[in-house]
Parts: sequence; C-alpha cells; structure tokens
Amino acid sequence: MLQSMRDNLKGTAAIIVAAFFGFIMVIGGIDFFTGASGGSASKVAEVNGEKISQLDLQRAIQNRRAMIENQYGDNVPTDLLTDEQLRGPVLQQLVNSAVMRQAALDRGMAMSVAAVDKEIVQMPGFQVNGQFDQQMYRDGLRRMGYSPTVFRQLLEQEMVMQQFIDSVSQTAFSTRTDAENIVAVSMEERDFDYVTLSAAPLLEGIVVADGEVQTYYDENQSAFQRPEQVSVEYIELTPELFAANIDISDQDVRAQYDQEVKNFQANIRRHAAHILVEGDDEAAQAKVAEVQSKLDGGAEFAALAKEYSDDILSSEDGGDVGFTSGDVFPQAFEEALAKLQVGEVSGAVKTDAGTHFIKLIEVADAEPPTFEERKTAIETRIRNAEAEREFVDALSRLGDLAYNAETLAAPAEELGVTVQSSPLFSRLGGPGIVGERQVITAAFSPEVLEDGNTSDVLNLNENHAVVLRVVEHKAEGVKPLEEVKADVVQRLKRDKASEQLASKAEQVASQAGESGGLAAVAESEGLTLETSDKTRRGGFGARGEVVNKVFTMAEPRPGARTLDQFTMPSGDVVVVQLRDVRSGDLTRQSKEQRDALMQQLSSMLGGAELAAVQKYLLSKADVEVFSETQQ
Repeated sequence: MLQSMRDNLKGTAAIIVAAFFGFIMVIGGIDFFTGASGGSASKVAEVNGEKISQLDLQRAIQNRRAMIENQYGDNVPTDLLTDEQLRGPVLQQLVNSAVMRQAALDRGMAMSVAAVDKEIVQMPGFQVNGQFDQQMYRDGLRRMGYSPTVFRQLLEQEMVMQQFIDSVSQTAFSTRTDAENIVAVSMEERDFDYVTLSAAPLLEGIVVADGEVQTYYDENQSAFQRPEQVSVEYIELTPELFAANIDISDQDVRAQYDQEVKNFQANIRRHAAHILVEGDDEAAQAKVAEVQSKLDGGAEFAALAKEYSDDILSSEDGGDVGFTSGDVFPQAFEEALAKLQVGEVSGAVKTDAGTHFIKLIEVADAEPPTFEERKTAIETRIRNAEAEREFVDALSRLGDLAYNAETLAAPAEELGVTVQSSPLFSRLGGPGIVGERQVITAAFSPEVLEDGNTSDVLNLNENHAVVLRVVEHKAEGVKPLEEVKADVVQRLKRDKASEQLASKAEQVASQAGESGGLAAVAESEGLTLETSDKTRRGGFGARGEVVNKVFTMAEPRPGARTLDQFTMPSGDVVVVQLRDVRSGDLTRQSKEQRDALMQQLSSMLGGAELAAVQKYLLSKADVEVFSETQQ
C-alpha cells in the first residue's frame, strides 16, 4: 500500500515536499486532511466540530494553483486561478477530506510510528544520492515552517486517509458483462467512404461587398467585443535572479567543507532494520519472548521479520526501515541503535509503537565525503544564501526607488535587474505574472490605472516580489470594423462557398444513392474518394471531424448504405457513405488487453464507490461554512 501511496500520494505533506524539492507526489492537489494549523486563526468552516481555518484554506488554494500551473503551464485560463474561482471548490474539498479522515479514525484505522518513519526516510525530496539526508530534512522543514513533530502528524493523517481510501476504492470489481458492453461501444468499427468538395477554389472568385461586411458586423456585435485591457512594465525580484551573477570562491567552499568535516561525527547515518510487536497484552508478550528465543537460537533476522513483525511495510524487506542520522525514529529506538555494532541485534526496546528488536545493518559515512564529492552542493548552498541576502536587500530598496518613478528603468538599473513588459491583458489576467491576482488588482486599481502611479511592492510569496506601472490602456467596447474586417470578409466568403457547394453535394449524394455508390460518382465527377475501413472513434483535424460525423450516422441495413453530407468549419462540404458497422468484441482482445480493461473498469468503479461513500458521509455530517463576515 505504501508504494502505491508514493506513486499516487495526495495531500499537504506531498504538496509541501513537492513545492520545495521539485518532485511531484500530488494527483489531487488538495490537502486530504484539515485542522493541522491549529492556533487562533479565524475559521472558514467546521465539520463535526473540527475547525478548518483560514490558514488551511489559503494553503490549499496555493497548493491547487501551483498544481494546475505545474501541470498546464500557460495553457490554463488565468481566470481559473484566482482566489475567487478556487475558494469554493477548494473549501468543499477540504470539507470532503475532513469527513473522510474522520471516518477513517472512527473505524480505528491507524499508522504505526515505524511506517511513518519509513515514509519520511524514503521521500525523494529528503534524499541525496538515493539516501536519506538529515540536513535536507531539517532545512526543508525549517523553510516550510514546520517542526518535525507537526510534519510527522500531517503525514500520519495523510497515510491513514489513504488507507481508508484504499479500503473502499481497491475492493471494487467489474464483471465480464461490464467489459463486453464497454468494448462493444468503445471498440466499435465502421467502414465508410467520403469525398470532399473544397471551398478553397471558389474563395478567390467570390466578391463580398462593403455593405455585406457592414451588415454582418452590425448584426454580430457580440462576436467582436473587447474587454478593458492594459499592459504593464514591471520589475520582478526573486533570489534566482541574483544567484546567476554570484561567483563563489574555492576558498569559501573549502572553508565550509572544513566546517562540515569538523561536524561530521554528529551526522553519522545508521542503516536499521527492526521486528515490531505491537501491543502489550499477554499475547504480545508471548510473541516478544518467542522472537527473543529464536534470535538467541541464531535464527535469521530477516526471516523472523517477515514472519513476526507487525510492521507489514518493512517486514517484506526483512525489517529494513532505512537510514537515520539520530532523530528520525523514536528516542528509545535511536539510543538502542547507536549502541549496536554492525550486524548486532538489540534486546527488546519499547516505544509508543510497541516492542522492537533492532538490527544495525551498516554505518554510512563513517568517513567524511571528499571535497570533490561535496563541492557542488556547498557551492549551491552558499550561492543560494548569498542570493537570498541580495534579494532581501533589493526588496527593501525597491519601494523607495520605484515610488513616483516616471519609468521603472532607473530603479531596475540601480538594482541590477531588467524591466519587463507584458502583453495587453484584461481583468481576467494573462500569461505568466499577469495571471497573478495581486498583479491584476494593482494594474486595474484607480491609483495605478487612472492616476498613473507606480504600484506598491507586491509580495506574491516570500521569495517573489513585483512592482509595476501601466504603459497602455484600452477601454472596453466593440473592436472597430477596421480591426476585424479581414476576418469578416473571409467568413462571408466561406459561407457563400459553402452555399454553392451544398447543391453540388446534394447532387453527389443523390447519384450515389441511385447508382453503385460513392465510388462511381467520384470517378465520374473527378473527385478524390477517401476510403476508411475498420475505423474507431476519435481523431484530430479534418479527418477527426469526418470520423465524429460518421459515428452519429444510422447503421445501414444489410447490403445497403447510409449517405449524409455536412459542412466543415473551413467551408468545405463532405459527402460521406457509411457501408458497415461492427460492434467491438471482447474475445478479439488479447488476454493482456482483457486483464488491463478489467483492471481499468474496476478502478473506475472503485472511484465511483469512493464518491458515493463520500457523499453519504457528507449527508450525515454536521457541516457549517462561514461567510467572510463571520470569520
């Protein structure tokens, strides 16, 4: 289950790691638990007495926005990324998550300390060269503002949530009849022929009068509306802008390396395995005694872990729980591990998780890494630290330099950065930075738009600031005829060409129905016949248009043909002849294909069942959502 979670993890813990370490563990983009922030922050909702705070909501909105931008880049409409657009669905997801998590806890689901520890140790974002790195772990949590305790609690809640989700979604199954019905439609094949009557040869000879253009323009004003637009020049500050110009001397790197070597003994990493016996009742004590007896008798540790350990995740790996630098596992566990020699096994060690027998597999980094091995990482760390200092200094000066500036050229030169310009954008935003809600709001504010002032410094996040000025403004209204005239003329030409072709298409279809079919008519009329056999649904471009039309046509009677005609967006007219239709047949699929289909259907049914469970839980929950005035 945990491997599946690593592949498909949802939740805040995953989003946190992704945000700072550049790997994606998120498929939903929203926290699957709430209430972690605590404190006195105002609440936006309450689910069965559990608070969802404003901080929870803001974090979830930021996570969802980052996930969408990472997945779709500049292709996503900016109006979909505003706080106003995201607030509703994100808050609903937080409510949904709360009832799901509460249901998991009500059913007694839990996650062992060892399982959580193992998940942390194996997170790629906390690893260097495939091994858990304590410094990466500490630095990451510090930058995120989480203590190790809080982070572990968040991850534990997420893992419990995933356990509940799996208990519902992964128990669904589909029948062969389901698969046969799906295949019959999705793998249906159609045989057809078609000819295309092209509008292109007619366009040049078609004349469109100015009066026709004016009439079309007057009657279709809604098609030519232009929203209010502005373009801005702006200065953007991030630490990365400064990092590229920072040179790090070998002397500084060497000094940092020497300090690491001095501190190296505190960072020795130990590779551990364990056998966990949960509980403290008589049965558990008897199990502990049995394990101890077999260890004393020389039994293989890995085999005992597979047979006896209650940590089902590590037991399959012979009890292997990865590396620790001394503070990944509970204190008693760490203390016992530190006393072992490589290959030794401890006696019974008790923690909140249960009783452990611990084996030290290896000690890594018993010798410090060489200078060459550490040089790149140290250079990067020094450069990033210096870049952050320069960023903070530039940020403190930006407001004063930009205040009342007629252009941003002088402030940019003073700070050693460049002035950038945006394309025109509306209140819905545009690509890149002009999709940020703060930027849009500032650009259209009266102080900036009407008075011509430079904006205040906009802190988009802790490491990203912008200041801007409006350089062009276009009021909303109808685009002038001169701007759209060429498009209108082309549209009218296509329409006229299609009208001329429609009668020709009717003639072709009629002849095909009366004669030996479309092939004979195509030959006599000098048209190119396109033949498509064993065709399935879908496709792109002009052919996709034809295929989509074919799959709406009525199935012909045996030995007969179905004919139809339609106009393409380009103005071309197509005459199509449907010859045969065959439903998909599951038996024609290979065993691997059938198995994959059954698995996919089961997954879809599992998703539907999970949605039904969530809907039921919501119907029984006491949910109160507060308006902004109530917060």
